[in-house]
Amino acid sequence: MAHILLVTTGLRGILHAGYEIIARLEAAGHRVTYACPKERREEVEAQGFTYEQLPEVLAQPVNRTPDFPKRWQRILYSITHFKKRRKDALADLKIDSIITTLQRLQPDLLLIDTELHEYIITSVSLDYQAIILSPWFTMWEAEGVPPLQSNIIPNEDNRVSIRQLWQQTRRKRRKMIWRQKIFSLFADRGSLLEMYARQSGFPMKELLPYQWPAPFGYRTLPVLSMTPWELEFPHTARPNLHYIGPMVYEQRKDTKTTTHTKERLQRIFEEKKQNGQKLIYCSFTTMRASDNAFSEKIIEAVAGHPDWILIIGHGGISDDESSKNTPRNVYTFDWIPQLYVLKHADCSINHGGIHTINECIHFRVPMLVYSGQKSDQDGCAARVHYHQVGIRADKDKDDVSTIRRNIEMVLSNPLFKKNLAAVHDKYLAQKQDKTLERLIKNFVEAEQK
Repeated sequence: MAHILLVTTGLRGILHAGYEIIARLEAAGHRVTYACPKERREEVEAQGFTYEQLPEVLAQPVNRTPDFPKRWQRILYSITHFKKRRKDALADLKIDSIITTLQRLQPDLLLIDTELHEYIITSVSLDYQAIILSPWFTMWEAEGVPPLQSNIIPNEDNRVSIRQLWQQTRRKRRKMIWRQKIFSLFADRGSLLEMYARQSGFPMKELLPYQWPAPFGYRTLPVLSMTPWELEFPHTARPNLHYIGPMVYEQRKDTKTTTHTKERLQRIFEEKKQNGQKLIYCSFTTMRASDNAFSEKIIEAVAGHPDWILIIGHGGISDDESSKNTPRNVYTFDWIPQLYVLKHADCSINHGGIHTINECIHFRVPMLVYSGQKSDQDGCAARVHYHQVGIRADKDKDDVSTIRRNIEMVLSNPLFKKNLAAVHDKYLAQKQDKTLERLIKNFVEAEQK
């Protein structure tokens, strides 16, 4: 069997999805090494997986311009030291370290996070078998499918406006990217990656400019999307794009959850069962000031409904402190083990993050999505609404009574549960059919021929 190197950013959602990939591939007989540029050794090794630490990926090169008192002096220095700045910035990509790691590990195949361009370009240039791993629905333009950052739900009447939106999006991204290039004097991350790709012999026609996420995408490289095809908007998929379904590792060991938190949650679950109440789980990635204000609306919406229990994250506030000021049927936590709670939840209120949506599919939990309007969250919320596995709502407009009505609808409308069960069954069938394992086997065998 093959030695597979799984490379992700280490950001929480895709980090956890990677656990399920490793578990499935190791069960299929492969040897897998998990590698991240973000420090995740303790968490990965707690799952029993092999870990490799990678050098940090810099969003922007290190600014080595001396701190001259005058702005014109700094600009002049940047211009006169143009070549040196580019050379130093290219060194910041730490390509030599990447090459050394690949030569030492000698993987038969790499699964690489779609945002880690240094690793994709290096692997392809050195003739390693590289497969792009994506946590998102389709990012490529297709007839009738809006950009993933859009909240538009396609129909027969808005196809022309969707085409126009793609044109507008490309123009906007082109303007943004060229602004970065010019103001950095071509020392921005995108320019450096393009320069490295040319120097390394990477096929430049493969790069897809002005693609989300910046700085570019890839035209034909094989991609594994960890999303369910059943929640996509109808379209003809890009060639070499494979939907492998949600990757949810239910045996995940949460190193941040305390014994006190687990015991408190267990008491809540027992209360729910004894009183026949519905459990609503509210999760947000971050708790900004606006999110705190919105969470107070959710708490108020639930407080007057004794048949409901709400579990909600309230970052920065200790469990004991927050419990003093909340209604009896509302429980706030500084940190929540999401999988543990979703097993018991009847409704998920979330911001449209794809990994939370995937975990709701795994546990068949209908959703009330208040998009965080970041990254792909608008597009995810639109797909949840389109396929009627939940409701898309607007946290900037909804008042307490509207939130309460939305929760009631998610909890009471059998259509959401029916549709969610159908998506779950397809997801389960794909898992049992070993779609991921068969694709990897095909890639490995093709490389060996």
